[in-house]
Amino acid sequence: AYNVSKTHLTHLKNVLNTKGKGAKVKVDASALKDTAKKSVGCHDETAVFEISQLVIIIEVIEEQLTEYKKKIEELATTLNSPIFTIPGIGYITGLSILSEINDIKQFSNSRQLIAYAGVDPSVYDSGEFSSSRGSISKRGSSYLRKSLYQTVLPLCQNNSTFNNYYKLKRSEGKSHRCTSGHVVRKLLRVIFKLLNDPDNKGFDAALLK
Repeated sequence: AYNVSKTHLTHLKNVLNTKGKGAKVKVDASALKDTAKKSVGCHDETAVFEISQLVIIIEVIEEQLTEYKKKIEELATTLNSPIFTIPGIGYITGLSILSEINDIKQFSNSRQLIAYAGVDPSVYDSGEFSSSRGSISKRGSSYLRKSLYQTVLPLCQNNSTFNNYYKLKRSEGKSHRCTSGHVVRKLLRVIFKLLNDPDNKGFDAALLK
């Protein structure tokens, strides 16, 4: 409050008058300055210094993140993997999935890939009785599993096939969590086909197989 009360009015107006497409701040600079003068807050030079240093650190981290994202995009472009043809899978998520799968040739079929991700349904076995549970086994790579579940919403938003599949499972009375598991398994079957396609025909071709 102390610093705001001592800040030049023109500077406050410039700060509040931000550019861009986001929501505009509806605060009058003069009113803000007057309110700050009446504030009961205390002025502490040490706290001001610490806050200013934290702001600098945050700005540096944001710049580094922007640079990292550019590098990730460059790497993804260089790889030219068909996984990036899947609607809803971005560079970061796609690379996370690829790095966890590593070599698709280590899986002889999509069931092995599903099991590796730990999204295969677990099974109760008791004597003569055996039934599938609603939960997943959670064995295998937890990082791969997390990346896959993060794709469910954007995948369904960007592709009618997965959107219809999600709606079908929900109409059968399955919960969102259970349905998400079905979507992830379907996605893994598509990924298996994509990464084993020597002609690199892309996502639409994999769905038709």
